[in-house]
Amino acid sequence: MVLPDSNLYNLHSHTQFCDGRASMQLMAEAAAEAGMELYGFSPHSPISVESPCNMSRHDVPVYLDEARRITDFYEGRMQVLTGMEIDFLSPDWGPHIDYFQQLPLDYSIGSVHFVPTRDGIPVDCDGRFERFARNLHDVYNDDLRYVVEKYFEQVLTMIERGGFDILGHFDKIAANAAKADSNIEHTGWYNALIEDVINHAASAGLIVEINTKSYNDTQRFFPAIQWWSALLHSGSPIVINSDAHYPDKVNAGRPEALRILEQLRSGSVPSVQI
Repeated sequence: MVLPDSNLYNLHSHTQFCDGRASMQLMAEAAAEAGMELYGFSPHSPISVESPCNMSRHDVPVYLDEARRITDFYEGRMQVLTGMEIDFLSPDWGPHIDYFQQLPLDYSIGSVHFVPTRDGIPVDCDGRFERFARNLHDVYNDDLRYVVEKYFEQVLTMIERGGFDILGHFDKIAANAAKADSNIEHTGWYNALIEDVINHAASAGLIVEINTKSYNDTQRFFPAIQWWSALLHSGSPIVINSDAHYPDKVNAGRPEALRILEQLRSGSVPSVQI
């Protein structure tokens, strides 16, 4: 995948085909109005378990047709790419399997949202903390370290299996895990997990996403700012995506992330804790 030439892009967005809250047409219009030169659609992929957030396999051809229509409509004004955020569930389901490899996509984002139980049943650990806390107690027997370690094991296995271009929000588990234990991101074992992901992503030649979806509400990025220096040092290419689910969020948090990243690259001290 060729990286954008400018900062006027967003490669992570969701629409009516998954858990987005607007049509592809409306999202593209918002991107064009925001001055984007490059905009990518990335619906949550079909998966092998029931999920209200993921698109169905039946809708994939419809999505591809609509993406082609919008790409043609904006030709010469804004480059539109057809992507997909592909969930990794197990070695049997992820970006690497033949189904996804055969789709006519311009790029794909590899992401982990599901953490398997000790019985191998994938459970969605993203989204609202109330659901996460309930599952932590009822499904994982309050073993937060198991959930976090298993999450990063999923990320590392996904990297190893490959088949995707961009590593999506690789520490997203922290959104809920840090609410369950506010000290977790400062522990040595957690730091080691992050370092493993950064090193493996660099070795695999992946583009790494800085996800800005939550910044305006929580002042958090994924990965967290404290890992950005190591990410830069690793040499991995970086893209900054808003993970937009609404038209007015196509650029949300991106200017702030771009500013902080530039300060880190130049060696100046950002105005936020690193």
